[in-house]
Amino acid sequence: MLRFLLILLLSSNILSAEKVNETVLNQLSNMIMSDPATQALIVSHKGNIILEQYGNGYSKTDFVTSQSIAKAFYAVLFGVAIEKGLLDDLDQPISDYLPEWKNDKRGEITIRNLLEMKSGLYRSESWNEEMFLSRNNLDFALSVELAKEPGEIFEYNNVNTALLGPVIEKIYNASPHEVLKKEILNPLEITEYGLWKDHSLNDITFHGIDLAPLDFIKFGQLYAQKGSWEGKQLVNKAFMEQSMQPISEGPGELYGMHTSIRKMSENKRLLVKEGFNGQYLFVIPEENLVAVKFTKYLHNRENGYVISLGPMDYLLWLPFSWLKAIGEAFAGDGESDPEESDGSINMPATMSVKDKFNCPNTTTDKCPPVQRMQDLVFGLTDLSPNQE
Repeated sequence: MLRFLLILLLSSNILSAEKVNETVLNQLSNMIMSDPATQALIVSHKGNIILEQYGNGYSKTDFVTSQSIAKAFYAVLFGVAIEKGLLDDLDQPISDYLPEWKNDKRGEITIRNLLEMKSGLYRSESWNEEMFLSRNNLDFALSVELAKEPGEIFEYNNVNTALLGPVIEKIYNASPHEVLKKEILNPLEITEYGLWKDHSLNDITFHGIDLAPLDFIKFGQLYAQKGSWEGKQLVNKAFMEQSMQPISEGPGELYGMHTSIRKMSENKRLLVKEGFNGQYLFVIPEENLVAVKFTKYLHNRENGYVISLGPMDYLLWLPFSWLKAIGEAFAGDGESDPEESDGSINMPATMSVKDKFNCPNTTTDKCPPVQRMQDLVFGLTDLSPNQE
């Protein structure tokens, strides 16, 4: 009899661990899908899809764009390099890989400094978003001056991830896009993708990965499994564990290595990869839970994946604030048909969609809709007594 009770108790605990809070799941669904800007909402628990919803007119095969979620894809390539024996030490100075900075104070910045967003490189009020509109993103990144001592101050800065690109190329002797395809996309069986280049055909690493929403779930699962995929360690486990630890403190978040930690308790933490205008990848590694939320994307794949600003190409000398306003005006209201685009303006932008779960020009701790969304995702595995 005692043995039967122990088996029953153990079975009950296993079943409970497989569940999520249905009330919270419904609240999350109602909140996100009530916004007409939403293209996709997917939740995976223990490797199983438990919620998959798409906005009107969209399906699972339609691409979404990463915006800054892409940063994490390129960051994990350093964990791959460690696992493959191509890189010994994250504390190597980047002058080992950037000959332009061999006799430059900036050459003392380390790979770790870039991954932790502690390079000390100058950051504009828009986090160097101006780089996106520059003709040559890499030249822009290499021109940014040192403003603080490397390794001391955390500042989210697009330039840090842009500079990871040439380092990846030197380590692997291949372009960042080719490395990403070989080391991450192919093992995850992601066969359909769009990888963006800038005007000068540099591989972009700080934004610009187009995938089906379910493929972003796969990438989140790689974090939940600490770099392991189908029994093989793709990304060094120690690197993954370190990247998910709260190393620095920023406005409204803790930060590891290209990973934001937005909520923590004694038993779990909420990792967040966030992209401009409402792109989110959530991971709770302790609960093996992954969720994504994306806003509508209007890009026509036939236009390719090289940035072109069309008529704006001749206006790049204007102040960034002017260019941004012009770009938003060109983008329209988000209701246009991408098939009708002639490709003269070609960019991975969802700026035309006014996502109501977004607070432009503020930090997440001062944005109630984002806080509510994060609270719901964090609470998905918190079961009330009548659900256990």
